[in-house]
Amino acid sequence: LLLSAAGWAQAGTQPASGQLLHVAASPAAADSLLGGDAHVWDGITAKHVALNRTPPLYDTDEPAGLDIPSVDVRLARAGGKLLVQLAWRDTTQDTAALAPVPGTPPETRFLKVPTEAEDRFFDAAAVMYPAKTSGGVVSPSLQMGDAEDPVTIYYWNAARGAMLMEAQGRGTTRRTGKTFPVNGTFHNGGWSVVLELPDLPAGTPLAFAIWNGSQKDRDGRKYFSVWQVVE
Repeated sequence: LLLSAAGWAQAGTQPASGQLLHVAASPAAADSLLGGDAHVWDGITAKHVALNRTPPLYDTDEPAGLDIPSVDVRLARAGGKLLVQLAWRDTTQDTAALAPVPGTPPETRFLKVPTEAEDRFFDAAAVMYPAKTSGGVVSPSLQMGDAEDPVTIYYWNAARGAMLMEAQGRGTTRRTGKTFPVNGTFHNGGWSVVLELPDLPAGTPLAFAIWNGSQKDRDGRKYFSVWQVVE
């Protein structure tokens, strides 16, 4: 567990400079930022955030190297929203056009819904933060929070789009049925994904995750960062 910004303040110290995320107060409209306007985003300093690989989940999992060692993160406030841009290098664009996901949760469907892409895996990204954003002594567990400290997850999949999720510990992640504005583009060997979050206050911890479809990443098999703290 890591101290949140509020916890650091209570302890009479500050988060390490390497864990701080600067947020730009952008004069640009939120729609312009969400659209991925390179001219606007290039004027915002990127934070180079290191990524880790999760250990194998099953004995049958193939070994996975650290093909994506880091992600560049930019944050901007505009129009009462927090816009988060995640940019990373990727040698493959793992995406597809899929039929819309049925509105009923999988566990309540009478029959499984077939898909032509059941043996394919797709690039994806997520931003996670504590569901209780008022601050506390410690940040939630990086393993999807816990019962006392749940987390909110803004998840984007290159094939399935945006899904707002929540979790209270490993294995509890569920879809809320809600979505959010997001824009993902692949260009010159890399992804740039802009996610629109609520205007989270300074001191909010954020963690990031990347899935690489060509490495068969899915569910808990992914790249992840440690907590970073919004300035």
